[in-house]
Amino acid sequence: MEVIGIQASPKRIELVEFIHSLFPSKNLINWKGNFEKTYIFNGFENIENDNLNSDFSCFALQIEPNESEFPTKITLLRTDEKNSEERELFLALKLSEKFNCRTIINGPEKLADHPYLSLIIENGKIFKADDSRTIWGDGNGTEVKIIKEIKIERPDFDSNGELKKPITNNV
Repeated sequence: MEVIGIQASPKRIELVEFIHSLFPSKNLINWKGNFEKTYIFNGFENIENDNLNSDFSCFALQIEPNESEFPTKITLLRTDEKNSEERELFLALKLSEKFNCRTIINGPEKLADHPYLSLIIENGKIFKADDSRTIWGDGNGTEVKIIKEIKIERPDFDSNGELKKPITNNV
C-alpha cells in the first residue's frame, strides 16, 4: 500500500488518468464516495464493476480529503508490498511534478533515523521531514517540519508497476 499526500486539489478524474498513465498495463480500480460504487478505469473510461475478483491485473486507488497542509490523500492498494517504498517515492515525485506542488510520503525504512520521518518532495528536491505532532502524522497539531534536503537515486517502474531501478541512498 502506498500513501501520498499532495498539496493540491486536482479533480478526481485528473488523478485517475495521471496515475493510470504511469502504469498503463494495469487497470485502475477507483471508488466513488464511501466505496458505494466501484469503477475500473481502463485508460479510456470508468466502467462500473461489482466483481473485483474478476480483474487481477488492477491497482486500487482511493482518493480522499485530508485536513492537513496536504489536502488530498491518495492511497494505492493491491500493490506488491516488496517495492512499496520505491513506488511511493516514484508516485510522489511524479505527482509533485505533474501538479506543481509539494507531496509527502512516509520515509523509507532504509532512511529512517527516527520514527516520525516523512519525505517531502518540492520542485524536484527531496527533503527529510518530521511529522510528529502534526495534522498529517497524528491527526492534530501543526504542519510537518522540514529537516534537511537529501539526495536519493530516484526509483523507476515499468508499465505494470514493477520496479526497474531501486532507491539508492546518496545522502
